[in-house]
Amino acid sequence: MIPVLVIARMVIKEIFRKKDFYVALILIAVILFYASSLQFYNTEKVVRYLEEIGLLLIFIFSVILTATLAARQYPSEIQNRTAYVLLAKPISRLQFILGKFLGSLLAGWSAFSIFYVFFLAIVHVKGGGLVSPLLATQVFYLFLLCLMIVSAMASAFSYVLTVSANVTLTITLYLLINTYGAVLKKASQHLIWLSRSLGEALYYLMPHFEFFDLRQRFIHEWAPLSFGLMGFLTLYALIYTGLFIFLSWIFLRKRAI
Repeated sequence: MIPVLVIARMVIKEIFRKKDFYVALILIAVILFYASSLQFYNTEKVVRYLEEIGLLLIFIFSVILTATLAARQYPSEIQNRTAYVLLAKPISRLQFILGKFLGSLLAGWSAFSIFYVFFLAIVHVKGGGLVSPLLATQVFYLFLLCLMIVSAMASAFSYVLTVSANVTLTITLYLLINTYGAVLKKASQHLIWLSRSLGEALYYLMPHFEFFDLRQRFIHEWAPLSFGLMGFLTLYALIYTGLFIFLSWIFLRKRAI
């Protein structure tokens, strides 16, 4: 376990040494301050507009940062020839995979946490109030689970794809599934038999990132999710994360290092 934590700590330091995180934070701040300055007929409309833009921004930027960091871990180790040194030590390939994944995940979580606290502060100042603390916590927790799947997926792809291809594929899959995942099953029912079966199989096999997106519930102040459903989503995220880590282990096992 110690080698995993040591590798993870090195990865976490990387995101704060690079400028990506700070550039994202500045962009979010500028856009949120601009959105909060817009004038509408009532304060409630301003707050909802601010919440919609703010959550969308911090979700997308957090996914980009997490996917980018996870995608470049293994290729950078190969390019710098440090992977040979690490794996020559008493570190197994599974420990290497877990360390890289955990570091990318914790770094992504840290960035998202800062974005989210900053967002809630602006919404609170602009709106003079705050949504249900339980709902705000659920939005935060479920997106942490979403980033866990994203990090595991990008980590798995990093052992078979280049960094640019990996980042492009991971972010594209996230955006497409998060936007159209809910309608895929319904759309597949209008296709011929073979395509319909493939469409339904794809629907059940792909990770549904939209399950972890509570933006509409947050914006319209709907009731929080039940604890049973939260437990199911937690298990769902753990299963897909485990699956991608297993794929990472298979991919790295086939690589000659």
